[in-house]
Amino acid sequence: MSPIARTTRQEMMDNWQVLVVAFLLVFFSFGVPNFSLPFMYKPAMDEFGWSNTQVNLLSTAKFLIGAVAALGMGIMVDKIGGKTAVLLGAIAGGVAMGLFLFATVLPIYYLAGAILGLSASSIVAAMKVVVSRLFEINQGLAIGIVLSATSMGQTLMPLVWGPLLEAGVNWRHIASGLSLGSLLISAPLWMFFMSRKGDTQDVINASTKQEAGSTGMWEHFKVISKEKGIWLVIIGVFLVSAVDQAMTQNYVTYLRNDKGFNLNSVAWASSYAGILAVIAKPSAGWIYDRFSIGGIKFFYFLLSLSVLLALPVAGVFSLLIFLTVQGVAHGGLIVEIPVLTRHYLGPRNLGMTIGLVSVAVNLGFAAGPPILGYFVDVFGTYKIGLIVYSVVALAGFLLLLPIQPRFWTPPSQRQKKAPEAAMPNFQPARV
Repeated sequence: MSPIARTTRQEMMDNWQVLVVAFLLVFFSFGVPNFSLPFMYKPAMDEFGWSNTQVNLLSTAKFLIGAVAALGMGIMVDKIGGKTAVLLGAIAGGVAMGLFLFATVLPIYYLAGAILGLSASSIVAAMKVVVSRLFEINQGLAIGIVLSATSMGQTLMPLVWGPLLEAGVNWRHIASGLSLGSLLISAPLWMFFMSRKGDTQDVINASTKQEAGSTGMWEHFKVISKEKGIWLVIIGVFLVSAVDQAMTQNYVTYLRNDKGFNLNSVAWASSYAGILAVIAKPSAGWIYDRFSIGGIKFFYFLLSLSVLLALPVAGVFSLLIFLTVQGVAHGGLIVEIPVLTRHYLGPRNLGMTIGLVSVAVNLGFAAGPPILGYFVDVFGTYKIGLIVYSVVALAGFLLLLPIQPRFWTPPSQRQKKAPEAAMPNFQPARV
């Protein structure tokens, strides 16, 4: 066995516990709420007479707040470490899901979405930074394992929502019941994990150490903001994220209203797509570790293709083709942000740079669903919107074409270059 192979395996073995904890945190704070939302929209429209645009604005409220939270959390982790911030995010997620019990008017409905955005972005942003610090060789694979928890939500939530809705349980009661995951599992688990002493806990609760003579965070931001490439990345990520989240939030309603599938059929279809995405996320991370930004470009193109494949869905076979491509394409997204950021911008001020690109992700998430909902309200069908969104995803792919990795060593050259220290730019936070 080669030295690099031993190093690769050892890195995974040394940090397996944080992968488990991070997976559960992301599942309850992002996976459960995000893939509950599509099952709320039609019952909310039926109960209160809200329009398609109005119910989709829930995700807009969630991701607009999430955009601010992502950048703020990235900077906070750089400054003081992730211990306290993650705990607050876990508690906020439980409070937000519980608030849906009282969401009989749009302001409370949107407030719950906003708090969900604070929770999800706080935890996902913190986990991206923490995992990127801990994993040098297997960054993409580790991120993929942790963020596969989002798609685990896509797999399991239909199995919860479908039968309960069919049994006549009110959607607000289902949502509030799901709050217990964050309050009784995520928050206590994080407190227990961080109460232990060890190198992993030190990395999680570390602040960025400024090297002698190096620029500070604000100066570093001003330097990278002058580069043309970073704006191509931000715009491309925004466009692709808008399409991805629009499909995630609307395909349940699309299959039910435009294609005439019943709720049970949609539930198994959603679970199937979720299983694919659970597998695809670590697989995409593995691809990113070996092909860097080139692998990311492939998944962006695949997303554009998946949107077009939604149009001819008419039966089980065409539905399976659409769901397979869409599930794999979705699996490659979100995972790509820490890899794209580190490989293009480097490891310095990693929390801030991941947070910066994550703002574009959350703004895309916020804009995509309600705009697609508006197309449906105007044209009475998803067809025009899907065609437009396929072109938008293709534009995101084209914007990324000139971007090449600048801080990445290809696998073929890693044996010639010793891996960097596990955390060269961090020091324990004073808390």
